[in-house]
Amino acid sequence: MEKTVIRDTERCEELTLTDLRAEYETLKNGSETEAETFEDYLENITDGNGTCEWCNEIFEKSELRQEADLGCLCNSCVHAIASRGEKLNFEF
Repeated sequence: MEKTVIRDTERCEELTLTDLRAEYETLKNGSETEAETFEDYLENITDGNGTCEWCNEIFEKSELRQEADLGCLCNSCVHAIASRGEKLNFEF
């Protein structure tokens, strides 16, 4: 029985190492991850990084803001959306 559990900070889930390897292989086969190796993938999902929902770029979590309807946004996207006259509702 596998006891090692790793917390995926991007999705706030706890998964076993076996589950994470399977997830990585699925994403890699579907060209849905930029990680070259499983170790890179593991580092990406467990560090303090997150993805902007609008531009899909990876940023440090401290650089992202949580908008109620649009999800996590980087500062550049916040400014771009606001410049179009859209109102943003940030969660604190």
